[in-house]
Amino acid sequence: MSGRLKTIGEVLNEAALMLRDYCENKEEDYKNIALMMVSQILDIDKTEVILNKGLPVGQDKYEKIVNAISKYLQDYPLQYCTNKAFFMGLEFYVDENVLIPRFDTEVLVEVAIEIFKDRKNLYFLDIGTGSGCIAVALCKFLDCKVLAVDISERALEVARKNAKLNGVENRISFVRSNLFEDIPKNLRFDAILSNPPYISESERFKLEKQVLKEPHIALFSKENGLWFFKEIASKAKLYLKDGGYIIFEVGFSQAEEVKRILEQNGYENIKSRKDLNNIERCIFAING
Repeated sequence: MSGRLKTIGEVLNEAALMLRDYCENKEEDYKNIALMMVSQILDIDKTEVILNKGLPVGQDKYEKIVNAISKYLQDYPLQYCTNKAFFMGLEFYVDENVLIPRFDTEVLVEVAIEIFKDRKNLYFLDIGTGSGCIAVALCKFLDCKVLAVDISERALEVARKNAKLNGVENRISFVRSNLFEDIPKNLRFDAILSNPPYISESERFKLEKQVLKEPHIALFSKENGLWFFKEIASKAKLYLKDGGYIIFEVGFSQAEEVKRILEQNGYENIKSRKDLNNIERCIFAING
């Protein structure tokens, strides 16, 4: 390599210029997007970026920043550009093989923590684990082990990486399975949790371009987005301990339908929890 390395300040300014027109067309703050990209790829917080503008940026990191911006300009979500997402205060690796962890899903984990915080040696099943964010967070905040399943082997590779990244790889078992198909029939769980695909195919045209970059297998469901809830609810009782919980994340306006599905399948004490936008986001019930 020849020539002078660019400083953090120079890279930050260059990133902002590359992003400006694209972000202004979307009414996004291009300076903040540039700051987040540089911060995440350099593995330092945003304050350190501002305070250390004179420090040099290695050529490999500089190239990663340029590549990330190029990807962002092609309508990829920021998290895919930096390969980083944050969930329950934890860091996760993400790529196009997994759904990006969202704040909405934290409600599901918070409900589980509230229910099980005083119990030990718990055993959970996470259906459609994706990035592994639910399974990892459960292991970080509860005394438990988790069986995490997904139909996608590539998603499971990402989930394994995240378990190791967060130091819980010895407490999560990963299995490729289409819902319950390859789960041993003798296993019984304290809770079965799932953030399944729940967007109706008819809603596809309403989604932003960045959302459509996420794996469609993790987004869309037939029967108006309710198929996975019906499938999981109908079979989960075979795998739940007496008094065990089923805990779902649900989509906008799906809460009443999912409550009805659970009631029809014999679950009891059906409750809901709202997210920060006052939307019923988590439905949970007891195996009676």
